[in-house]
Amino acid sequence: MTLSAFLAGLLAETLRDPRSAARRLLALDPPMEARWIGLLLISVLTLIAAKLMLASVPAEEIQPWEQVWANAWAGLPIQIASLVLFAVAVTWIGSLFGGTGRFSDALLAVTWVQGVMLVPQAVQILIFPVLPGVSGLIALGSVVLFFYLLSQFICVVHGFRSAVAVFFGVIGTLLALGIVLAVLFTMLGVLPVGPEA
Repeated sequence: MTLSAFLAGLLAETLRDPRSAARRLLALDPPMEARWIGLLLISVLTLIAAKLMLASVPAEEIQPWEQVWANAWAGLPIQIASLVLFAVAVTWIGSLFGGTGRFSDALLAVTWVQGVMLVPQAVQILIFPVLPGVSGLIALGSVVLFFYLLSQFICVVHGFRSAVAVFFGVIGTLLALGIVLAVLFTMLGVLPVGPEA
């Protein structure tokens, strides 16, 4: 089986039966170097997708933080750091609740789910210029899909049963990560520190 055929099959399985796909992915047990390379590749592809999306948006509607996120020199390190920090949080918080997952597996799961999200994002990029309303619905659906898949994958990583409990844990973790990124953006001068006089 070729790599492209394997990835296509794993993608289909992820959408059809995410827990089965997660077990199949973790069973591969790739070396740590491969996991880091995968993280870097997905981060680069996410950056490219962000730049393509912003290219179809009027300049006056682009927010400063979006420009930073799509900038190779700032956005790529932030994207990588975000995924790594989230994998660390998934590992640590999961262990507090009796989870048995390793950081390496959390990193692999987070990276794969982020990669899967590039598919609806690509569709969104293609239809935004002609059907912006539909593109917005796809974006909303992508958010739901992201939380669903991530919750299922974390259940497999840590051996949890309740995806609902994991879902709320994911929400809390992302809120904390969002605060960290907001502070970082403010320090970079791309977010206002208060109302203008």
